[in-house]
Amino acid sequence: MAGQLSLAFEAATVRVQDYFALRPALTAAYSFVEFAEGCRRSYGLSESAYGPHRLHVSLNTVMSRRGPRKGDLEAALRAAERVRFSPFPLAFGSLRTFRVRRDKQPTVLCCCAGAGELAALRDALRHALTMEGLWRGPAGFEPHVTLIWDRRSVPPSQLDEPIGWMAEDFVLLRTIWGEGRQVEIGRWPLRA
Repeated sequence: MAGQLSLAFEAATVRVQDYFALRPALTAAYSFVEFAEGCRRSYGLSESAYGPHRLHVSLNTVMSRRGPRKGDLEAALRAAERVRFSPFPLAFGSLRTFRVRRDKQPTVLCCCAGAGELAALRDALRHALTMEGLWRGPAGFEPHVTLIWDRRSVPPSQLDEPIGWMAEDFVLLRTIWGEGRQVEIGRWPLRA
């Protein structure tokens, strides 16, 4: 019967990932989308560009040192409350494709202004996460905004006018794998 719930008691297969991020202000988000659509046309990309609701700069994943565990989300919420940082301007203007998979790769705009402040905010967050018993995350960090995942790559280039915004808060997001959507779990203002 269509729409009927299964009575099988299989383990859930939904994969989620929680992580902290910055989200662009609405005006900047629409500028990113407009630019991404221009890239699709100029470089013959076939996949859809990310909509404004999916754009973000990843800061750090949320999990314990030994992998995901039951109390990680609560620990992450406590860690976020510890972070003190002043708002700062950010801009992204270096277009490139990261080579991470054979079938598809992300086309991104890399940070060209505010990278030092962004790294310092990430360090403050990583410190707060370790205070709560969570994983500090990888040391390497290349701040970027993913515009689109596609089979084709784009040649590296610089924007004449970078896209930016004033970073005034950070968020905790949950990505649901395979559904292409994010759920915002919390938002914290940047304040010294």
